[in-house]
Amino acid sequence: MAILNSNPEILLRKRKNADRKRLEKQEQAREKAVTQKKIKKKQQENKFIRAETLVSNHKSNELEKKRIKNLTKKKQQVLSEEETQGNAKLLFLIRIPNHTKGLKIPTKANQLLTVLKLTEVNTAVFVKATPTVMDMLTLIAPYVIVGQPSLNSVRQLFQKRARILVPDDENPESTKVAKLDTNQLVEDQFGNDLGLICIEDLVHELTSLSDNFVAITSWLLPFKLNPPVNGWGPQAKLAKLLHSTDNKQSISLAQDFKLQEVEDIDKIIEQQN
Repeated sequence: MAILNSNPEILLRKRKNADRKRLEKQEQAREKAVTQKKIKKKQQENKFIRAETLVSNHKSNELEKKRIKNLTKKKQQVLSEEETQGNAKLLFLIRIPNHTKGLKIPTKANQLLTVLKLTEVNTAVFVKATPTVMDMLTLIAPYVIVGQPSLNSVRQLFQKRARILVPDDENPESTKVAKLDTNQLVEDQFGNDLGLICIEDLVHELTSLSDNFVAITSWLLPFKLNPPVNGWGPQAKLAKLLHSTDNKQSISLAQDFKLQEVEDIDKIIEQQN
């Protein structure tokens, strides 16, 4: 026996009318967003730029190109595999804003940032720092904060900020970002091949710099941290000044410039985690 629709006709009309209005509002919102984007682009093209700003940007870019040229000119020492493994250590790299406004990052430094997946500000990754890798990291020294994290900081990062790509249920051919908050995800990915079954196994593998380091860091997305200071009040402005002073990156044109590590990166992680 067929079940008839018991909803009154006036209710069905109201629902239909509400759906139509909702679709119209969505379309108007899309058109408004496109229009605003065009207006903003036109305003940026016609924006007046002072001559001092152009000169400052040009000098900053020339200085940065010279720094990269001097660093790449120096021949890197070839280290044996045993020496490289013996001197390796775990480093945490945090991407910070450019040290000069309007600076265009040189190609070689930009390529290294892309390989490390540090294309966005306030993102961070783990790196197995060998002497050879440390020489390469000098190219991006002004764009990152570098330090050796403690075991507790690594655990906190995994608990709060670990993200991975998983298949999208709605579209099986695409992927979506998901939080790494269950041990089942680790077991599905590494259980058969590497024998890792929980998040604590990942923490141990990273901190011990095991042979699975590259596989784990390649699977993880960059840790997305909070900006160090929020708000516009006087206390926030003072905190910004103190933060910029404490984390000021020194820039050197010397070919033997060494990457400077932050002594207490755990404090920075705690502030931005």
